[in-house]
Amino acid sequence: MLRRDRRRFRLVRAVGGMIVDARTVIGAVLRAINDNTVAHPYGDGLLVDLPLTYGDGDGVRVLVEPMGTGFRVSDRATAATLLAVAGVNIFTGRAAEAFAEITRGSGLNGVNAVPGELATFGAADDVGRLILNVAQASLRADQLRWLAPRQAGMRFVDRVTDRVTHWAGRTRKLQRDAPIPLGSGRSRQVTVRVANDGKAAYVQALSLRDPDQAAEHCYHVFGLSTIAKESRIAALAGSKRDWPAAIVAELQTVSDVEFFDDPFSLERQLDKVVPPPQPALRG
Repeated sequence: MLRRDRRRFRLVRAVGGMIVDARTVIGAVLRAINDNTVAHPYGDGLLVDLPLTYGDGDGVRVLVEPMGTGFRVSDRATAATLLAVAGVNIFTGRAAEAFAEITRGSGLNGVNAVPGELATFGAADDVGRLILNVAQASLRADQLRWLAPRQAGMRFVDRVTDRVTHWAGRTRKLQRDAPIPLGSGRSRQVTVRVANDGKAAYVQALSLRDPDQAAEHCYHVFGLSTIAKESRIAALAGSKRDWPAAIVAELQTVSDVEFFDDPFSLERQLDKVVPPPQPALRG
C-alpha cells in the first residue's frame, strides 16, 4: 500500500512485513555510491573513479578540473578510444550522428573538448550533476560498439545476439535459440531470450535477405505465443524505410518492433522489459 506523508514528503511501501520509505532507499543508494567512489589527485584537478563499468569491464573515470569560477568535467575521450579500438568511427555516418545525439541529450556543453571527448562546464555547486552527466554520456557512447563494421559473412542473427549480449553485460542471463512457449503446449525457438529477476524478453531477428519469409515466421511464432506482447521483440535489419509498411504493421500486432539501425531503440525496449537488478538493502 502506498501513502504520502505530506509533512515529511515520504513515500512508504509495505513489502513482506517490511516498511521501506524513500528516504531510507535514497540514503542506501547514496552510501553505496559514496563507498565505491574514489578520487585521485591529477594535476590541478581530480580523477574520479565511479562505481560504473563499460561493456569491457573497465571502470568509468572522469577528470574534474577547476576552471574560472567553476569546474570542467570530461571523460578524456575514453569512450571514443574504446570505440576506435572496436572499429567504430565516431566522426562519420550513423556513429557520428549517434555520438552527437548523446552529447545533446546529456546536456553537455563541450567546453574546450577535443574531438571525441565528452566534456562540460558548470558552477561549483553543480559539480556532482556534471560528473554524473559526463559518466552517463560516456556509458551511452560505449554502447555504440555494435556499429562496428560487420565481419565478413556474419549472419544478422549473430549481429543481433552480439548487440543484446553487449547490452546485457553480466547482470542479465542470455539464452540463444531459446524456446518460447505456445498456447498449444508446444514451443518454438527465437533468436535470444534475456532474463532477470523473473522477467524475460524474447527477441527474434528478421534479416532483409527474405523479408516476407522472415516476417511470416516471426508473426506465426509470436502470434501463437503465450508470452505478453510487450515481452516479444522483433528486431528488424536496417531501418524503417527498408521494410514495407504493411509488414511492419502486421508485426506490431503481435510484438514490439525495433529497427537495428536505430541507435539505442532495442536497448531501450529491453530495459523496459528486463530492468537491471536492484541491489538488496541491508539492515
